[in-house]
Amino acid sequence: MLKDAEIFINVVECKSFSKAGRKLKLSAPIITRHIAKLENELGVRLLQRNTRQVSLTEAGSLFYENCLDLLKNYSLSVKQVKSLSHEITGTLKIGLPTSISYLFITTFLNHFIKKYPNLKIDIVNGNHLIDLLSSGFDLIIHCGELSDSSLFCKKLGEWTKVTCASPKYFKANGIPKTPEDLRKHNCLDHYDNRDHSWRYLMNGESKFIQVNGNIRSNTSMDLKNLAVSGLGIVYLPSFTIREEIEKGTLKNILMPYQVLPLSMYVVYPSSRFLSKNAKVFIDFLTTLNLVD
Repeated sequence: MLKDAEIFINVVECKSFSKAGRKLKLSAPIITRHIAKLENELGVRLLQRNTRQVSLTEAGSLFYENCLDLLKNYSLSVKQVKSLSHEITGTLKIGLPTSISYLFITTFLNHFIKKYPNLKIDIVNGNHLIDLLSSGFDLIIHCGELSDSSLFCKKLGEWTKVTCASPKYFKANGIPKTPEDLRKHNCLDHYDNRDHSWRYLMNGESKFIQVNGNIRSNTSMDLKNLAVSGLGIVYLPSFTIREEIEKGTLKNILMPYQVLPLSMYVVYPSSRFLSKNAKVFIDFLTTLNLVD
């Protein structure tokens, strides 16, 4: 209907089928078919034709005015919808691991908000957040390999699992020399680690060592704080304890047995229609030095 309306308007304004055809780069028979189609659908004659020019009937005059409004509103709607992909406004929904949110995102988000003051942000923290993408979330950060290869993502970098504890703990309990020595220590574990094992490379092979401890938590931040206080050994992502290792409040051990690096991704529902809001936030993430 829009194409028919556009052709009808041009015929009226050019007062000629042939002139309208040249303007639109369409043949006169095609122009004639479109006008005939309109008149058949409406059940009225829109144009009076003679050998010299084309003029409007009463019905045609009314339809012409309405067509002008139709195309004007259509054009405005297209511009408004397209502008949504360029304006940084609305709400951005993101899912973040608690440690990433606490250590990096909320710490530096003020700089991002100052740059984009019209953008609202919803943050949900937790582990294994991939399912949020089916609930209207714009993006999530995932630490570790992706089991679903169909997901759209951008790799932010790599990180490793670090075994560490405070100097106070090691002074009182000794330092494990091999992964097997962990069985003699209080290992503070993640609540989601159902099999109570930590993975290491031993003699070129990946092996899982069973550990035991008196405290479990579902956040790396809790485990880090517990380790700093001297309560036990932890097995945490390198980005979580980077500052404590640098300060010396935690000491990295078993480094020769450290497993190969894992990846960190920002994951989103679609690459073709990624919103401008999501794009600028992904750009923001790349400036934060999230990984080693």
